[in-house]
Amino acid sequence: MAYRAFISYSTKDLPLVEMAKQLLNQASIDVFVAEHSILPGESLMQNIISAIKSCDLFILLWSDNSKSSEWVSKEVSIARADGKLIIPVLLKKDLTLPSFMNGIKYLKAYEEPEKSLEQLQKLVLLHQQKQQQQQIQQSNAMMVLGILAIIFLLAGRE
Repeated sequence: MAYRAFISYSTKDLPLVEMAKQLLNQASIDVFVAEHSILPGESLMQNIISAIKSCDLFILLWSDNSKSSEWVSKEVSIARADGKLIIPVLLKKDLTLPSFMNGIKYLKAYEEPEKSLEQLQKLVLLHQQKQQQQQIQQSNAMMVLGILAIIFLLAGRE
């Protein structure tokens, strides 16, 4: 199953969104960008909710534009309610994250945008590897529990 990232953004910041999407796609990450992922005539809210709930990682591109976007606010609320890992990427110096995100480390894309997006790509890959390791550990634990259950069943027959 592909690793999925959801990018929350203002359409006014679309050029940077495109760069982020391209870098993540190069790393075989499936990226949801509403501008491209939802077809005309489809429900925006229904598709966005579904994409957020099924994503492995939520990326917030934070700018003055996204700060004033009603959609970005809704998307962040959905991601937080669903317990998604959120990586904030600040697009402007001296712009503060919302108070509920205090204490969360963020990327500073305003200093060197291309370098920051490459760092984002590495970070997403790191989270992907971490998730795969957790899935392997869970599978191994389930296998051990299954073997123990079989042993107990067989031992009970004797």
